[in-house]
Amino acid sequence: MKEVADRSQAIRERYHQLELKQDGHAWTTEQDALAFLTDAGLVGR
Repeated sequence: MKEVADRSQAIRERYHQLELKQDGHAWTTEQDALAFLTDAGLVGR
């Protein structure tokens, strides 16, 4: 589980870098949740 958690954290850090580059700030928890729900909805289709 630690390996999965570490990989997840590394991926999230890369997304923060992209968010900083595009938006000038990292996404809020609410923005992360909305993005997740959007992706989950698209997969569900």
